Amino acid sequence: MSVTRCLWFFLPVILLSFSVRIAAADWYEYQSENFTVYSDVSEQRVNTLMRDLERFRRTALSFTGLEEVPENAKLRVFHFRNSTDFVKFSGDQKIAGFYRETWQGPVIFSRDGDHGIAGSGLIFHEYVHHLMREHSAMTYPRWYAEGFAELLASAELRKNHVLVGGLPEWRLSAWAKDAPLTIEQLLSPPSLAAASGHDNSRYWNNYYASAWLLTHYLQLGHNVGHPDYRTATESYLRAVAAGEDPVASFAEYFGKPMAEVQREILAYMRDDIHRHSLAIPEYSYSIPRRALNENEHLFLLANQALDLQKSSLAMEYLQQSEEQSLGWPENLTAMAVIEAEKGDFKFGEKMLQDIGDFGLVSHLTAANLSRYYLLRLQALSKTRKWHEDDYQQAEKYGKLAVEAGPNYLPSYRTLWVLYQLKGESESALQIMLSAHHQQPNHLNLNAAIGFYLAHLGETALAREYLERVVAWSHSQDLRARAQKLLESGH
Repeated sequence: MSVTRCLWFFLPVILLSFSVRIAAADWYEYQSENFTVYSDVSEQRVNTLMRDLERFRRTALSFTGLEEVPENAKLRVFHFRNSTDFVKFSGDQKIAGFYRETWQGPVIFSRDGDHGIAGSGLIFHEYVHHLMREHSAMTYPRWYAEGFAELLASAELRKNHVLVGGLPEWRLSAWAKDAPLTIEQLLSPPSLAAASGHDNSRYWNNYYASAWLLTHYLQLGHNVGHPDYRTATESYLRAVAAGEDPVASFAEYFGKPMAEVQREILAYMRDDIHRHSLAIPEYSYSIPRRALNENEHLFLLANQALDLQKSSLAMEYLQQSEEQSLGWPENLTAMAVIEAEKGDFKFGEKMLQDIGDFGLVSHLTAANLSRYYLLRLQALSKTRKWHEDDYQQAEKYGKLAVEAGPNYLPSYRTLWVLYQLKGESESALQIMLSAHHQQPNHLNLNAAIGFYLAHLGETALAREYLERVVAWSHSQDLRARAQKLLESGH
């Protein structure tokens, strides 16, 4: 084969590799008032997605009457052009998207499709929970929190208005075999253990649908001639949040026996389900974007993979990093942390030699270095050894990370685990509370503080954090653990 033919043979392969690299790098960060989107989808489609999100947010706040104030942290969305890439994170090719509470704040994962994110009510459902925590100081009972989220999640975004109150499509099967739960059943659901039998998913599907019906009636029933219970509902919710019995106090606040309200709801269900129209204009502000460099894009995806406990996927992304380019220290230290999590510190030892050449480090690099030294210290502590230098390095980089990136909770988390490991409970609590000051409505953070205070025997101080876990968490295990501590007085 001639040299010329060899060159022509390899040229398509080279071009193909180059085109893959270009496609992989074609990721952008988009910013609206309340959302950050990372995506490789076309700019026009991402703009549509973000305008839908902003409009839904305004709908929720308008319907609730909650104040329009900036979020503590913008909700982030990872929006994928390629379904295969999306499935690496979701593990399910049938869904259009999902929502997660992470240590870096709430995150939505979605894939591009015909219906867009507005067609995924389950994502909107979770976002309503986020909004209610951010904008209301009250801890709501579970039936109201879930019913209200269902009520708003089924919103229909029309050209000149938004309709709220339609039956959530994802709950259509709830009453195929079962009657709606009664008000009393909603106010006093069975214990988690009692509700975890073979019909667990069927029960909770009915619970959510029934919570939607009760909330729908209390909020919208007055539009079709039923009593206006909105003021009574607000007073009742405040009383329950203050500790009054939810069943015993119902008649006092609603002015009639529970059975009578139950009859009204069944009549409403048969004849009068009402959708409420809100004049919410389309979001008209500009949505700037910036190109992500290759290392930044890979680091973002790797971080999300790690949060989903997909370390192999995270390493797959990070190994594509461009050495010595912008963002390389973050990616190099992240790879060292992944290896250290598996008990292999050799990669990290080489990393520590290389990282010294970079001078000042970002908060992300500092957070990774702090985590790496903590892992080394934890590995030694299992053999009852203690390495003060590892401790000091973990503390130094942890403090640097917190100072440079005060909204980045993983830095705080490494520090408080470090102090707990050394038995410095006061320092650990101070770091936890500093993090709580930054993000007071973070579910995992409230759980960590509540469980740690309970562990220290600080019963009274733990209560408010554990109550938030019970009210907010969708994890039955987490809620059961918090509820058990509350009931036992710990």
